Amino acid sequence: MITLHQLKIFIAVAEYGSTSSAARSLHLSQPAVSLIVRTLETELGTELFIRNPPKGLSITPFGRGKLEEARALLSKADAFREPQDAGEQLHGQITIGYFTTLGPFYIPKLIRRLRNKLPKVEIQLREGDLSVVNRMLDTGQVELALTYDLGMTGRPQVYLLKECLFYAALPPEHPLAQQNSVTLEELAQEDLIQIDLPSSREFLMSPFWQYHLQPNITYKTTSLEIARGMVAHGLGVSVLITRPASRLTYDGSSLVCRPISNELTPQKLVMAHSHHFSPTQVAEAVMDEIKMMFAEEDYPTEPSQ
Repeated sequence: MITLHQLKIFIAVAEYGSTSSAARSLHLSQPAVSLIVRTLETELGTELFIRNPPKGLSITPFGRGKLEEARALLSKADAFREPQDAGEQLHGQITIGYFTTLGPFYIPKLIRRLRNKLPKVEIQLREGDLSVVNRMLDTGQVELALTYDLGMTGRPQVYLLKECLFYAALPPEHPLAQQNSVTLEELAQEDLIQIDLPSSREFLMSPFWQYHLQPNITYKTTSLEIARGMVAHGLGVSVLITRPASRLTYDGSSLVCRPISNELTPQKLVMAHSHHFSPTQVAEAVMDEIKMMFAEEDYPTEPSQ
């Protein structure tokens, strides 16, 4: 007999990609979680995960289907346990992924909105670079993700939330900062600070490559704020797409942002979910709230001056 407790553990293992991480999140021992997963596989007559010790667990195609069913069953069970006078509010949980640099701009506001609009929904978060977010979508570790529509595999379903423009980040006293806009040709002559994340590095270099330019990369960093801080301190310039609302950096220094005058294709910020899984009722409600949040808020595409 399969229990709701087993399904909850199965979902946690699928979302964390390992029994040890799932065990920590559930305050259980790792052997206990492993045993429950093995027992569940015996009940179902086939493997839910492929074991690869160096890389953790990979969900099987059969496991993907059962993960979708398990999420739906737990959501219904949560609703069944709620008293009748609790109203028609949705119950359940959802795991949302997001691209690292997008998190500070949208996730806190989104969580506050969801707590107000869907107070009975438990929200968990997963962060990663573009390739990690894509992998989490494909394997079912997250149900939804906020990310850029870039380098995606596994044919995720996407909904356009916003188009973002490339811009130049410049030290305040730099000669290019005195101009209303800059060209890639001008930026290619300067020391460049590169965001060095998987997929992002190629994406942010693509404007230069489009115009057959080879910039002088002086520093590399995986942190958007480190890049902005280095620009503010005159250590180079940078080409970015994610735009903070303030020109101030963490240490109170400032930088200048200028549009790039070369013709470039805007980058799409999207909400994505895997085509392997049909969205649960909770996921559908969360997607609607995300769409409304972006429709209601004024998220400018032009860089702040």
